[in-house]
Amino acid sequence: MKRITLYILFLVSSYAYALIPDSLGDLSNRLLLPMSLLTSALYNMSLAIGIALLFGALIQYKNYRNNPSQVPLSRPVTLLVFGVILVILPILTKFSESATLVSRVS
Repeated sequence: MKRITLYILFLVSSYAYALIPDSLGDLSNRLLLPMSLLTSALYNMSLAIGIALLFGALIQYKNYRNNPSQVPLSRPVTLLVFGVILVILPILTKFSESATLVSRVS
């Protein structure tokens, strides 16, 4: 068991040594992939939460129409505003990213 553990540690340490960047440019290139994965995950989460808030606003408005004394009108309006912001935010950032890429090319 001890030999297997040492063998695994040796393999992990050799891979860790291979990941050490030679320069600052290599380090930044290696960090680009995780950051792009993180931003795309945040875009997708923002869209999903925004759509859920819009659906919740619709349900809250239906509840308000059935019984106005139980659900205040501010609740569906607030959900609607936050839902629209969370849906529009990733779209605007993708448009701004493409605009900066176009401006760099020309």
